[in-house]
Amino acid sequence: MRRPTINFSQWKFSVDLKETKSIQNQDGLPASGCDCKDCSAWRKHYRYNFPDDLLTSLNRIGVDLNHPSDCYGSNGNLRVIFHFVGEIQSGPDFKIFDKKINANIMNYVPIRKEPCLSVMVLPARDSYESCPKKTNGSEEGVICIDVRLKLIEEGENA
Repeated sequence: MRRPTINFSQWKFSVDLKETKSIQNQDGLPASGCDCKDCSAWRKHYRYNFPDDLLTSLNRIGVDLNHPSDCYGSNGNLRVIFHFVGEIQSGPDFKIFDKKINANIMNYVPIRKEPCLSVMVLPARDSYESCPKKTNGSEEGVICIDVRLKLIEEGENA
């Protein structure tokens, strides 16, 4: 089932909800079934780390916020990766040209300056990260939402 266009910050997606559900918390992904310190902290505090509109959008997209594909970090700085099945309709490119180094760099779009929250969205085939497989075994149409943030706990200001 394709859901009509869903806004997520500066991006717009169309989403295949059935396939997205099938790839959530898939065995073999780095954070599947993980109870490490970072994954546990993420599950406990993610509600305090995203603006309400982004939480709503992620829920509408069908990602399982309690079970990211990957989650790791240090000193409260996390990288959290989610996947869904669909299509990026519009939004910032995942690479931008940096004149200083004369090369393309990954484009993490700032959502909030303090505490830090930035996001990059890209086709999973263009990511270096582990990717779940659709029910037919392919990665075609799998989209990666790559989040970098300073994790805050309940009661801290976001």
